[in-house]
Amino acid sequence: MAITVRHGVNSLSLDNLAGKSVGEVRDQVADVLNVPDSAQVRVNGAPSDDESVLSDGACVEFVKTAGEKGGR
Repeated sequence: MAITVRHGVNSLSLDNLAGKSVGEVRDQVADVLNVPDSAQVRVNGAPSDDESVLSDGACVEFVKTAGEKGGR
């Protein structure tokens, strides 16, 4: 079963991610989805961290805090 990975308006549906950590997925999609290192992560809508292990059908979303600008 696929895992959905989102950042902003960009979204991917990827197979073979079950059992990988959020950090591994972040590394894999960072360039494709333009995910900044500072992005917070939510798994199935709940706050998570890079150590969390994903299961089939999970939805991973990388988000920036509201009002935060892209550059620093």
